[in-house]
Amino acid sequence: MPSFNYADKAIHFVCYAGLAFWMAFAYKSKHLIPKDIGIPIILTSVYGIIDEIHQSFVPGRSCSVFDWIADTTGAFLGVLVFILTYTYIKERIKNTR
Repeated sequence: MPSFNYADKAIHFVCYAGLAFWMAFAYKSKHLIPKDIGIPIILTSVYGIIDEIHQSFVPGRSCSVFDWIADTTGAFLGVLVFILTYTYIKERIKNTR
């Protein structure tokens, strides 16, 4: 674990951003129009809640609402990065045809 202030929150943020990115990728197989972006975010956030509850039963770990907030804000970023990446690639492909 890195040794800077709030390192655990940064790790939660980055890991859940990655999880949400790939959830959005999987969800995109059929949809992901702007009104649908909430689904990967909600699923990632719910997973974060379940993970935090699970940690309350693990010795040496604790359940933290601040970790969940980091998870959820990371999910927003992950989906945003996916949408930007997807849009960029889609435009590049369209322009090469």
